[in-house]
Amino acid sequence: MSAPSCLHELLQASARRSPDRIAFVRGDLATSYAELLERARRFGGSLRELGVERGDRVAILLDGDADYLIAFYGALLAGAAAVPLCPDTRTAPLVNALAHSGAKVVVLDAPNLRWLEGQAQALPELRCVVQRAAGAPPAGIALSDRGAIVTREFAELLAGSHAESHAGADVTLDDQALAAIFYTSGTTGRPKGVRLTHRNFVANVRSVASSLELSADDRVGMVLPFFYAYGNSVLHTHLSVGATIVQAGSMVFPAAVVGELTRQRCTGLAGVPSTFAHLLALSSFGEPALDGLRTITQAGAAMPAALLRDLRARLPRARIHLMYGQTEATARLACLPPERLGDKPGSAGRAIPGVTLTIRDAEGHELPRGTVGEIVAQGPNVMAGYHRDPEASARVLRPEGLRTGDLGRMDDEGFLFLEGRESDLIKSGGHRIAPAEIEEVLSRVEHVREAAVCALPDDVLGAVVHGVVVTSRPVTRKQLLDACHAALPQFKMPRQVHEVDALPRGPTGKLDRAQLVTWIAQGRTRRL
Repeated sequence: MSAPSCLHELLQASARRSPDRIAFVRGDLATSYAELLERARRFGGSLRELGVERGDRVAILLDGDADYLIAFYGALLAGAAAVPLCPDTRTAPLVNALAHSGAKVVVLDAPNLRWLEGQAQALPELRCVVQRAAGAPPAGIALSDRGAIVTREFAELLAGSHAESHAGADVTLDDQALAAIFYTSGTTGRPKGVRLTHRNFVANVRSVASSLELSADDRVGMVLPFFYAYGNSVLHTHLSVGATIVQAGSMVFPAAVVGELTRQRCTGLAGVPSTFAHLLALSSFGEPALDGLRTITQAGAAMPAALLRDLRARLPRARIHLMYGQTEATARLACLPPERLGDKPGSAGRAIPGVTLTIRDAEGHELPRGTVGEIVAQGPNVMAGYHRDPEASARVLRPEGLRTGDLGRMDDEGFLFLEGRESDLIKSGGHRIAPAEIEEVLSRVEHVREAAVCALPDDVLGAVVHGVVVTSRPVTRKQLLDACHAALPQFKMPRQVHEVDALPRGPTGKLDRAQLVTWIAQGRTRRL
């Protein structure tokens, strides 16, 4: 049998190897690999019965349970592409995403139907709304001037006799077929749809699974949103090796997460820096309760040194992998292995197998080691382009590779060090200041759990630096500024430092700097 070339074929291979092994657990409900694949096939068969064809798009507004996986893989088995969206997406952004993606079907929870009421005319390509749990369809969706938009129930599509056609046996795809469209967070403008092919997914899944040495014995605790590219990557990498995914809960309730990680005997945990900051605030997070937690992966932003130090102290036997990636690269590009944490502080690691990373200037020339420039990536994991946006695609997909928009430098061994995003640079008095450098200094101050830097307008300098911290115990202005004086030149010194209970973040945990500026302007922070 030939090696899998499409993402759903990796799931099929795991189901063939170990049909009775548990693929997904939420609470006391467990789904085996055979059950997951069978339900995905049924859903895919129903999608084809509804008219979904090869290349169509299926939007998914589900999160946190096996139904997301059923809908995602069911779309692939039908020959379509999945479009994961945040379940909390409301009318305007939801309609924009559905219209832009050209989704033929949208799958959502019944209460979210209200966000589409009266929007049929704005969605000319939408043909079916699949709701989870019974509920009457809103008037604006059931009928429109252009004809009916069918409303069906999720459970019905899994139970119908026509679903038994097993779509995977009927649809043949090559690895260049579109597998998914992920919408970026839109921090620098309107969200863009990242087009990822089956080749992109299979290459990245295999590379990440190899880098992390994943196996069927792993039980990963899932706290990341499934629709988030990083969270989505965690799902596929573990399913590809026959591991078990445990829904550990929401970080809104970190104590409950620790309880579930313990009860389910999780061996792995993936998160962003804020995930671990919240967990480390709990005395229950660490050994001996979590002595089976042997693999930690972190991405989404640079891990502050103080946070990493505390994490290593709480879980001394865990192997901590720091990772760097982008949605445009099917989630992950580099990894710092646990054995190099001590001698490569602050590094995001080296390129994972199959990926080439270089540092280049604006003209595309490679820069010498140690020089800060834009990180450029090459490899089979790099996206096919932005959906329906050839101009934006041409700006980032250049002959030299994917222009990530992230700034970084390489040391002599090829280890990558992040210097922030080009779009985040603060231009103050003729200087270009990377917030990440100042954030790292603030994070090293004792009792600082998280730190963020933003810029406020200034009549003389154009912009001035403001620092914001979240602390576990009281910290003074003098402590923070003394640390900055000791490590930074004068032009990088924060004009003012503030304290907040929690940093503003989007649904994927990404820092919202614009919201931070608004908070400061409105006096919603505590000036130190």
